[in-house]
Order: sequence, then C-alpha cells, then structure tokens
Amino acid sequence: MTPASPRCQLPGTCMKLSTLAARRGAWDRRPMTPYTRHQLLVLLVVLLTAGLGLAVGHWRRAHPTLVERVEQLERLAAPDAPESPTAQRRAVGALPRAAPSGLASHARTRSLAPRQRSQAAQAAPVPVDLNHAGAAELVGLPGVGPALAARIVAAREASGPFGAVDDLRRVRGLPRQTIERLRAMVRITE
Repeated sequence: MTPASPRCQLPGTCMKLSTLAARRGAWDRRPMTPYTRHQLLVLLVVLLTAGLGLAVGHWRRAHPTLVERVEQLERLAAPDAPESPTAQRRAVGALPRAAPSGLASHARTRSLAPRQRSQAAQAAPVPVDLNHAGAAELVGLPGVGPALAARIVAAREASGPFGAVDDLRRVRGLPRQTIERLRAMVRITE
C-alpha cells in the first residue's frame, strides 16, 4: 500500500507485512542443532583421528620399503625387546667365551671390539628355510620385520611352499632389493 492510500494515513492502521519487522531479534536466534559445542568438538576429534589412521594406512601400503626401514629402526631402538631365536644363535656364535649368559645377545654383540664385530658379520649365518621357518625366525633376516614375516608365512600357507627364492615376489610389499639381499641367507627345502 502506498502512503497516499486512505488506510495508511491514519496512525496505527498501516499493516506491516514483514515478519522480521514484527519480531525483533528473530534473525538473532541461535541455530537449532542436536549437539552441543562440546559434543561437536568430540565428534570432530574422532573423525580427524579416523581420517589420520586411514591416511597412515594408505601411506604404509604405498611405501612398503620405508615402512620396513622404520620397523628396523624401531627394533634397534628397543634394546629390551626379545630377539628371534635365529638372531640369538648368530650372536651367540660370535661371542667370546667369557661373555655372561644373562645379557641380551644384542648387548653382547655391541660390546665386541670393532674388529671382532666385522669378523662376526663376515661369518656365514645358518640359512633360514623359507618353507619351514615361522614368523619369529624370519624376523631375524635383514629387511624383514614382523609384518613382512607374517605376510611371507601367509603367502606360503595360501599358495603352497616356495619352489625358489624368486617365488618371494608373490609376497605383497617385499621389494626386489630385499629378495636379492635374502638370497644368500635363505634356503628352500620341500
């Protein structure tokens, strides 16, 4: 209605058609959400944690060689962790006779003189049989961590025994460089 119309000329007779003009503060009202701020924050943290876990899992699958390298560093950094029986046998064979038996094998190997360490490294270790070794024995091999050892055992159980060292290629996440390094340290029996 225009101001010239007779109904709007009298004070209080004009109709206001806007609901915003009739109710002050209608646009200031809090939005209605089913969650409080604290609940939304907790939900956000849970979702971010799940997303980070998925991202780490994807990265680990995309870079298996780096994962193995990190696992090796973790094994070296944990001096109290139990070693595999194969690694203990190798270390015991390289020890001098006067070494106390209560020490961990890696601590005894570290205490050897550099010359003795190089001789111990050059000594031929007993090859590990890929068709009969458990995951604990496979972890003692260089470049093989607990996850990779479990995948080797799973591949052997799923597809049958290995016919040659090159059959390790069917193990997911085992790079060719690691297979070449393992060639002299493993054997295949039926």
